[in-house]
Amino acid sequence: MKRQGLLSATGILMLGLVMLMTLHEWDDSLPGQEDAILTAPAIVAKDITARAFSEDDGRLQYYLTAETLTQYDHNPLTEMQQPELEMANDKGSWTIVSEQGVVQENGDLIVFSGDVTASNQQQKITLDTQELRFLSETNIASSPGDVDIEFESGKTRAGALEADLDKGILTLEKGVKSEFDAPAS
Repeated sequence: MKRQGLLSATGILMLGLVMLMTLHEWDDSLPGQEDAILTAPAIVAKDITARAFSEDDGRLQYYLTAETLTQYDHNPLTEMQQPELEMANDKGSWTIVSEQGVVQENGDLIVFSGDVTASNQQQKITLDTQELRFLSETNIASSPGDVDIEFESGKTRAGALEADLDKGILTLEKGVKSEFDAPAS
């Protein structure tokens, strides 16, 4: 009787060992789907809200909302649908809205794309472009392509833009054309 119990216990141990070895060697991916693991998102979130704070003084750098957010494990990339970024400084509050957005460089760079609109209600400025890059550490926004800017007394079109939002300095390049409404005399 003891011998049968010993054989049963040995058999169960051997079966367990074989199963552990099999599971250890088993590949999680199905044949032909090896790349799916590398491109699959780690997190998909809806109706997100995020705040970024300065490491220097702890002040709020920006407030970001998005309809959806997709984060990947194997790629340091966060994609957003319908993002809206709000930031404020002594020059007023800026709001950037676009169709898509990508957060890169550990949150320091946000690239807005699609129909992008940036506006400052206090300064009565609206900017439209197809791509706007925002560097959060320096509060610099740039657009490598065509930009249309409307302001209280006219409008400007340029082929590229760089804006230092803290200093209020706007640099326009590549075929800049401005139209102003002349004051009535």
